[in-house]
Amino acid sequence: MRILLLNQFYRPDVAATGQLLADVGEALAARGHEVHVICSRRRYGGGSLTPAADEVLDGVHVHRVLTTGFGRRRLAGRAADYVSFYFSAAWRALRLARPDVCLSLTTPPFIALIGWMLSKMRGTRNVLWVMDVYPEIAAAYGVLAGRGRLCRALGRISRRLYRDAEAVISL
Repeated sequence: MRILLLNQFYRPDVAATGQLLADVGEALAARGHEVHVICSRRRYGGGSLTPAADEVLDGVHVHRVLTTGFGRRRLAGRAADYVSFYFSAAWRALRLARPDVCLSLTTPPFIALIGWMLSKMRGTRNVLWVMDVYPEIAAAYGVLAGRGRLCRALGRISRRLYRDAEAVISL
């Protein structure tokens, strides 16, 4: 089975989601699946990683995409980094052979839109692994107004992603 994993971070990055995803990817590859990961070239703590754009790590095909690096200090910069990752990751996903399954994590928020897009365009089964619940967590931290238009719109997108997913994993 050809499996695509989507997350902003992947080993050797120290981000917890990247480490968890590496464990899953390596276990799937060890069972004979063809596993691909699309992640960013940027580090969780800032700066760029030095690994190649495309490499195989422990049987997993890792595809690192370029993104902006405005950082996490300001909401606008973080949003720009997310959007640039969405576009770069979507472009890379469309250039890969059609995966049978796409597993999307929730870092960055709404990266599952790419898995959803692949399910609609290419018949890929879409699985969502929820690490954080968006937009609710952003509202809880005061980043978004809980009753504002943006939060309500993001909530509708989130509910659609959950509803359309073949499976939702929550830990």
